[in-house]
Amino acid sequence: MNVFWWVVVVGVGGFVALSLVWRWASRRWSLPCPTLLGRMYEYPLFQRLSGAATTLERIGLRPGQKVLEIGPGPGRLLIPAARRVLPGGEVVGIDVQPGMIERLKARAERAGVTNLTAIVGDATQQHVPPGTFDVVFLCTVLGEIPDRAAALSRCFEALKPGGVLSITEMFGDPHYQSRRTVRRLAEQAGFRFQSVQGRWWFYTANFTRP
Repeated sequence: MNVFWWVVVVGVGGFVALSLVWRWASRRWSLPCPTLLGRMYEYPLFQRLSGAATTLERIGLRPGQKVLEIGPGPGRLLIPAARRVLPGGEVVGIDVQPGMIERLKARAERAGVTNLTAIVGDATQQHVPPGTFDVVFLCTVLGEIPDRAAALSRCFEALKPGGVLSITEMFGDPHYQSRRTVRRLAEQAGFRFQSVQGRWWFYTANFTRP
């Protein structure tokens, strides 16, 4: 086995071990991803293992769109999303952790991304004008939010009529939400189911605001 595959095996093993510990702890406390782990999401290997490019393809971003991500962390998805909506588009990220927002701003500046706005805030509160976004997306974040119904209601309000809510879940995440749960919560918030892409262990469910 060459060095590359040893790195892959060690990386996957470490991720699985961390997920198990984190999943156990999350049963007792609501635990968003710690800011100290934010650097892990920036490594190219983690980008490949976590399916960042696949997730963005499934969301279906287009140039000119205005996009909101809930829980962007250090920008694993939001920074490349900002590039995908050019020309004319812009992206906004809302994260409850100030440390993550600071890391996101720093990475966006280093990458030369100027169409990105980062906001410190709770997903259950209104931080953006209603009816202004074409797409709102969450990736392995929904389960971290104690009041998921309130968060999805804010997503509904933020979207334009016909706008898309996209939710991606991965089984390795300690806050994993099943497809059935995601669809139930989204429809309760007023969304209409559009499609689901991927298998149960890594999927993206898209909904529209009527």
